[in-house]
Amino acid sequence: MTNTLLTSESRIHLRDIRAWFETPLGDHLLKTEAAILEQLLAGFFGYHLLQVSVQQSELFSASPIRHRICLGLDEQDQSSMLAKPTHLPLESDAIDVVLVHHLLDFVDSPQDALRELSRIVLPMGHLVIIGFNPFSLWGLCKPFAGLRKSPPWNGRFIRPGRLMDWMNLLNFKIDRAQFCNYGLPLSRQDAKIPDYSQGLSRGVNWPFGAAYIIVARKQVGTMTPIRPIWKSQQSFGRLAAVRPANRDLVSRDKFNSTET
Repeated sequence: MTNTLLTSESRIHLRDIRAWFETPLGDHLLKTEAAILEQLLAGFFGYHLLQVSVQQSELFSASPIRHRICLGLDEQDQSSMLAKPTHLPLESDAIDVVLVHHLLDFVDSPQDALRELSRIVLPMGHLVIIGFNPFSLWGLCKPFAGLRKSPPWNGRFIRPGRLMDWMNLLNFKIDRAQFCNYGLPLSRQDAKIPDYSQGLSRGVNWPFGAAYIIVARKQVGTMTPIRPIWKSQQSFGRLAAVRPANRDLVSRDKFNSTET
């Protein structure tokens, strides 16, 4: 059967980043992020939660929301919903919490993916984005020869400030930014998962962690839709290729001006 979601090359890259999250280093980062999400998601209520991640572990166990689903990116994924993140089969303003786990790090056009993901968030709902931080020891290692071709070093590592600007233009208000993993990207058998059970505010939160978790809330006020002039083709980096949805919230000139 032909895979309609991914090309052969895209499946290889998706497989590689999923395999990295199963290494000791990737697993430690994943468990640290899950510990933070356990504190954050417990305070978000509603009816629907959607997780969009490059890996398949569920990160929403602490959420009180009952209807929770992981988006499948590959037709081989065991998920009840399979779709490209730039073209979701969901109505606008429909999901209370959208959890985006390192997806934008591996998208050729992260703004298009972010625009589509933000479209489905319910007004006053939450968008939680996790990404790699270029202003970290991990970010400093990224340019070294030989690291760019393998995950996670072949990811984008989008600046938190740039991502916040994009979210503001999409009518989201930033609630908080949490950072984690301050050491070098080295596997250590004695590495412990930080204890956040006493609250996130009691731990260290310098903006130099290897990963960030940005929480934003969609504002009630609406924006006047302006149809932008799209490029002839947009690609979902290393995972899929698709034209973005035509339900856009901001003009391309205004939105893309934050890239530089």
